[in-house]
Amino acid sequence: MIERLNPDVGNLPSSLLDSLGISQLVIAQGMVHWSGIIAAESDDQGFRVPSTDMAGQLTLILDKLDAMLASVGSDRTRIVAMTIYSTAIDDLSMALAEIYAPWVGEHRPALTSIGVTRLGLPQALLEVQGCALVPEQP
Repeated sequence: MIERLNPDVGNLPSSLLDSLGISQLVIAQGMVHWSGIIAAESDDQGFRVPSTDMAGQLTLILDKLDAMLASVGSDRTRIVAMTIYSTAIDDLSMALAEIYAPWVGEHRPALTSIGVTRLGLPQALLEVQGCALVPEQP
C-alpha cells in the first residue's frame, strides 16, 4: 500500500501541491519519502522566504521536517538519507556544522549535498529531500 499525504505543517498549501500533482510525503513499505522542502511560507500575497541567510533557511526547513515526520509518527532519529540542493554550496558547510549536526545528533543519516544554480523560489538557498523509517502500526 502507498499513502500520499500533504500534511498541514506550515509548508506550502495542499491546494498548490495538489494542483502541481505533488505529494509532500509518500509512505511505502515502512518508509516515508518527503519532497523537497524549501524555507518558504505562504500568505495572502503568495509565497515568501522569511530568511535570506543559510542558517535561517536551514533552521526553518529542519523545523518543517520535524513537523512533517511527527505527522506520520516518525522523527529525525529515523531519517535514513537526505539530499540538500543549494544555490550557495560554499556557505553550506558552516550551516551544516552549526545547525544540522546538532539537530541530527548521534543519528546521522546518509547525506548528499549538490550545488545548483536556482531553486523553485529565487530567494531559496536550500531544498532538502529524503526518507525516513516509519514505526510499524499495530
